Amino acid sequence: MSLIERAAELLGHVSEARQKPSTDSERAGDQPRDPIERAVDNLRGGDFFGNTATRLGGGSSRTFTVDRERLRQQSMITPDGERTAVAENFRRVKRQILANASGSRAGAPPANLLLVTSALPGEGKTYCAINLAISIALEVDRTVLLVDADVAKPSVPGALGLKADRGLMDALLDSQMDLAEVLWKTDIGRLTLMPVGSAHKHATELLASDAMHGLLHEMAERYRDRIIIFDSPPLLAASEAGVLASQVGQIVMVVEAEKTSASALKDAIGRIEASKVAGLLLNKGDPLGFEYGYGGYG
Repeated sequence: MSLIERAAELLGHVSEARQKPSTDSERAGDQPRDPIERAVDNLRGGDFFGNTATRLGGGSSRTFTVDRERLRQQSMITPDGERTAVAENFRRVKRQILANASGSRAGAPPANLLLVTSALPGEGKTYCAINLAISIALEVDRTVLLVDADVAKPSVPGALGLKADRGLMDALLDSQMDLAEVLWKTDIGRLTLMPVGSAHKHATELLASDAMHGLLHEMAERYRDRIIIFDSPPLLAASEAGVLASQVGQIVMVVEAEKTSASALKDAIGRIEASKVAGLLLNKGDPLGFEYGYGGYG
């Protein structure tokens, strides 16, 4: 029995029916201006974190050009590159993610909040998070916010060729910070990046705070066309991963072929709500890319 098949037995049926949002404002198409795009476009905004009084002010826009050569060297998707096996595989991966994101189960966190994680370090979660974000950003009617939430070992900005010293943790610590200061709009489709920012000894508590909850609620509930992807620490290596997993609607588990043990995978899945697992992404399985399974995990 393969690792994926064993994982399927642990998870059972993870795909549950999700209800499509149907608020009056959504039906009428009368949604307020996107606060993240306002910040990035250097426009004035309102209260973003609710009670924390953080505001989107008139801070200068931050944009950067993603290093295409760096992407190619890491065998990642390039938006202007040739059709590759990796790009095709992530096109298949994102279809189910986008289908799930169209609605959420009653009482569950929004399904457009997606966590990419793994059981152990070194399984390729950051590689998969970046490729998935780029692939979704090339959709015609989707925007993507890629959040580097690996506090101990942030690596998303470096993989894209960006040097950034402030990010998510700084925004959570400073309720008066203009969110534009920690957002970077890229030249790839509709992709925006939020680095993790400064290391903090109470990172787990900050991620579990009301400020974080307010941030996630504002981004996810009011702007359903956005997919927010978190590159999380490994579940068995850092407590922050469990806190993040409790606040998202979908989780992708990256599994390294021929390395991740069934016991490690079982332990990791036991620390999260299994019904949130959208699928297992088998990384480094063959030179053609990835295998991805939903429900039956074939």
